[in-house]
Amino acid sequence: MQPIALKAGYRTPFVKMDGPFHSLNTVDLSRILINEILAKSDFNSNYIRHVVWGMVVPDPNIYSIAREAVLASNLDKTVEAYSVSRACATSLQSATNAALYYQAFPKEKSVTLAGGVESFSSVRPVLTKEAAQYFKDLTKKGSFVQKLARALRVPVTKLLPVAPSAKEYSTGLTMGEHCELMVKEFKIDRNRQDEFALRSHQNAAKARPYLASQIIPVNGVKQDLIIRDNTSAEKLGELKPAFDRLKGTITAGNASPFTDGAAGLFVISPELEKELKPDAQLIDFEYVGIVIEHGLLMGPAKAMLAIMKRNNLKWKDLDYIEMHEAFAGQVLSNVDAVNNRDYVRERYGIDYDAGHLDEKILNPWGSSIAYGHPFGATGARMLSQAMAYLKLNNKRYGLVSACTAGGLAGACLISRL
Repeated sequence: MQPIALKAGYRTPFVKMDGPFHSLNTVDLSRILINEILAKSDFNSNYIRHVVWGMVVPDPNIYSIAREAVLASNLDKTVEAYSVSRACATSLQSATNAALYYQAFPKEKSVTLAGGVESFSSVRPVLTKEAAQYFKDLTKKGSFVQKLARALRVPVTKLLPVAPSAKEYSTGLTMGEHCELMVKEFKIDRNRQDEFALRSHQNAAKARPYLASQIIPVNGVKQDLIIRDNTSAEKLGELKPAFDRLKGTITAGNASPFTDGAAGLFVISPELEKELKPDAQLIDFEYVGIVIEHGLLMGPAKAMLAIMKRNNLKWKDLDYIEMHEAFAGQVLSNVDAVNNRDYVRERYGIDYDAGHLDEKILNPWGSSIAYGHPFGATGARMLSQAMAYLKLNNKRYGLVSACTAGGLAGACLISRL
C-alpha cells in the first residue's frame, strides 16, 4: 500500500468504570476530547472533513457515535462521519479505514479524525427475552383481563434486568475463561504473568512525563488513574484467580480493567502531507481471524507475522512493539507461539522466520494492564503512543497489535518520518 501520513493525537485520561467519569457518556467524552483537539491542533481545523469514530458496547440511544460526536462538538456540522466497531481493535480500524479512503482519493486535501470512545460507566442493564416479550404483549390489543393473563405467565424474576453478557456468543465462555485455556496449553505459570503485569505498570509509570502532552484533562483528572506506581510482585501475588477459582492464574492484577476514555489521531491525505508535518506513516496493516478452538486471543501473533513477512522484517528491526494486554497470559501465549516455528506453520499457515521475540522488549511504555482498556479507544492510544516513543528516541519502526472478541486480531506497522 502507499504509505499514508499520521499525526499523533490526544486522549482523555483512562479511568476505571464508575470512577470520576461516571456521569459522562460516550458522546460527552467524545465532545470534550474533540473540542480540545481542535483547540490544540497546530493546523486549521477546516481541513478536518471526515470522522471515523468507534465504540463497542452499544447504547440504545446512540445509533451513530461518530455523527453524534460531530454534532456535539465544535466541528463544522458538514463534516461527514461514520461509526466502526471491531471490539478491542476498533480505533485501529478507524485509522486504517481512513488510510484506505486516501488510497482511493489521494488528491483530496483533507484530514480525517480517527479514534474511538468507551464508557463502561454508562452501560445499561438489558431485558431478558421473557421481559422483552412481556412488554411487547402489553402493547397488543385485548381487554385488561387478557393483558393481565399474558403478564402473569412471566415469572417476576424474568422481568428483572440483567447485566450485558461478557461471554462470547459462539462459545458461552468469557475472554478470561478462554485465556485460562490458552495459558494452560502454553504452560504459562502465575509468576510469569504477574511479572509481566508488574513490568507494564512500571513502564507506564516511567512514560508518564513523555505522554502528558497527549492527555486532555477531564473533570479535573489530568493523568491516568489505573497505573499502579507502587505495586509489587508480592501484592499481585496475593490476588485470587478471577475465572478459574481452583486452578486459575488470571487475576484482576494481570488483566486489563473495564475503563472509560476516548482517544483520537489524525490521518492526513497525501496532498497535505508536506504542509501538516505528520509524525509517522502507516506502512502496512493486517486483520486476521483464527480458529477459536486454537485459542480465542491468539490472533495478534498471526497479524504481526503477516506484516513482517510482507515487509521482510525481523523482530530485531522493530524499535517499538506493543501488543495490547487484554491479559498478561494472552500476550505471553502469543510470544511463545511466534517463537515456535512449528506452531506458526501449523496454526497460522505462515512460513517465515522472524527471529526470536523477547517478551521483555514488548510494551516499553506499558499497555492496557497499566492504562486500562476502553475498548473503542485503545487502538488510537497505541498508535499515538508509538509515534511519541519513536520521536523521543529517534527511532524508525513501530508495530502495534490487538486481539479482539470472536477470534479476530489487528496490527499496524508505522514508520517515523
